[in-house]
Amino acid sequence: METIQKPYQNQVPLLEKQTAVRMMLYIAMASITMFFAVTTSALLVKKADVLNWAQFPLPTVFTLSTLLAVLSSVSFYYSSYLYRSKKFAIAKNFLVLSAIISLLFLASQFMGFEALKNMDFPLTGNVAGSFIYYLAIAHGLHIIGGVLAVAVVSFKTNKDLKNPALEGGGFIQESRVFALELLTSYWHFVNALWVYLFLFFYFIYQ
Repeated sequence: METIQKPYQNQVPLLEKQTAVRMMLYIAMASITMFFAVTTSALLVKKADVLNWAQFPLPTVFTLSTLLAVLSSVSFYYSSYLYRSKKFAIAKNFLVLSAIISLLFLASQFMGFEALKNMDFPLTGNVAGSFIYYLAIAHGLHIIGGVLAVAVVSFKTNKDLKNPALEGGGFIQESRVFALELLTSYWHFVNALWVYLFLFFYFIYQ
């Protein structure tokens, strides 16, 4: 794999920086995991209070959300794979496709909210419905953060495709590989998180 190499004296600080950034991402993902674990545990406690809990079928549109989350991760995987195969333009297209699918995911979430309202479970209504809004919105914010990061990487990739000293000349950038590594880890994480939430909602509310 041909990459743009940096002088040796710059390699050690670069590796240290990458390790630090990677650890920050892992710590952030661990914190997010703890947040959702604590919140879903609180939901189980609230469910025991039958006077403030209403059982209802989960809107079917959330199944579509789950399918979109999986497709988004698959598209992102191929984007990273294609970049390493030096198919930069196609890799960028798959990266953009991942972001588009995630936007469709967010749209399906709003459709789910509308379905809940039609079932008389508004945001400020019964605590059973409110938990779904709260968790879905919190997860959606993390999706938006990922989409913004993808937009930045896509913009830089599109610019570098015109540069014969970078991707335009068939060179793989070490910095881009690292950025894709971080984004891939985060992207799969937030999508797996939704699959967990969907299964949790499905078995708790059905």
